[in-house]
Amino acid sequence: MNVKGSVFINLVKAIKHDKSGAFNKYLTDKDRALLSNKILPSSWSPFETYEHCITAIFEVMAKSNPEVAKRWGRSECRAAMTGIYASFVDGQDPISFIHEYGMVHKRFYDFGKVEVMVEGKNQAVFKLIDFNTRCIPLYYFIQGWLEQGMELCGAKNIKFTFLSKSWEGHPDTSIRLTWI
Repeated sequence: MNVKGSVFINLVKAIKHDKSGAFNKYLTDKDRALLSNKILPSSWSPFETYEHCITAIFEVMAKSNPEVAKRWGRSECRAAMTGIYASFVDGQDPISFIHEYGMVHKRFYDFGKVEVMVEGKNQAVFKLIDFNTRCIPLYYFIQGWLEQGMELCGAKNIKFTFLSKSWEGHPDTSIRLTWI
């Protein structure tokens, strides 16, 4: 499992910027060796190191607050979807964006499967299958990404309800999305 450097770089910068040692217990020697190298936006890096970094930052800086991880996702989505990937939101409706998320995801992560079941004009179930169940911040990051992307496509008053959480033992993570 690998992650694209473009979604890893900000985590690496935060880890390197910290001089307190607060992240040390989360990182392995292999992680430290990788982080000592330059991370290129177009390169693939091991997901395991990404997981250790995002978990460290989530627990230390965000104090395990899902809202903070959602804000990270919103920020990354806005940067990507108003830049190089603007075609994913330009002229799209929220359902189209949700469907397209699987294609976007594959540009950044080489694992996981996304399923979307439309339940109505302004309602869908979004399912994440074969994702790492230990990397809880990633699920909230994706939630924030979806919220921001849907807003860029005109959705308002977006509500997310977790129907199942793989990190609690379910076979997948399912989220019901509703909006106006």
